[in-house]
Amino acid sequence: MNKAAIGLGFGFLACGMSAGQAAGPSVASLDFCADQYVLALADTDQIVGVSPHAETEFSYLAERASGIPKIRPTAEEILVLEPDIAVRLWGGGYGAADTLERYGIPVVQVSLAVTLEETKANLLRVGEALGRLDRAKLLAADMDARLEVVVAARTEVTPVALYITPSGTTTGRGTFIHEMMVMAGVENMSAGAGTSPWHPVNLEALALSPPEMIVAGFYDLKSGRLDNWSLSRHSFLRQQIQENPVARIPSREIACAAWFVVDAIEEIAAKRQALIVPEAPLGDE
Repeated sequence: MNKAAIGLGFGFLACGMSAGQAAGPSVASLDFCADQYVLALADTDQIVGVSPHAETEFSYLAERASGIPKIRPTAEEILVLEPDIAVRLWGGGYGAADTLERYGIPVVQVSLAVTLEETKANLLRVGEALGRLDRAKLLAADMDARLEVVVAARTEVTPVALYITPSGTTTGRGTFIHEMMVMAGVENMSAGAGTSPWHPVNLEALALSPPEMIVAGFYDLKSGRLDNWSLSRHSFLRQQIQENPVARIPSREIACAAWFVVDAIEEIAAKRQALIVPEAPLGDE
């Protein structure tokens, strides 16, 4: 299903499907990753508030948050609003869930997903809590169908790719970005590097064994400020970005580990396909 079709699907969910449904529980969202689940699944009149970052450039469903109250993720503010449930990943800080539940507001905890299956579990969990499990199942089915297309198009050729951010950070195994790259059919060159999943690019290793393509994340952020000392300013790394095919992933697609990362997977897979099957020169049969 392409992005235009997904947009139509969301419109159908928001309008047609809700007409015959009973009103779901009122809900407050405590952080911008939780916002995405609430905005995708709940009717607008169910939502008493979303986080202050719901309309930022790194929010996947920023447009849908327009007109919805923005609330501070504090127990005091949530208790005043009296939602039937609250949804959070990290919002409200340590102990927020215990405090809200002590005052009778159940909290749906979104897990910090590392795998696509975990994102699906989050989707279904929030959908069930909101009384919108049918919508969650549709989104999960769409994600599965699109991933099947990506997997079916993969070949034994797996280009080596470097994931890089403006700060010069890359990632190894045990992260959602690594899972995303593997699913797209590329080899994460930083998979076995570094002492932690997130670490600076190793320029020496990069020089000894350059990547075949680049996966660039968060370069679109207008609010981001590139540090003068960032590794991404290094001339060798900039040369790699200039000379290799680059899959430029919008921050809104990867700022949260959620079902919509399939957009980014498709973009990486398309760049990979163009690399292994280059366009024939004009005039060739």
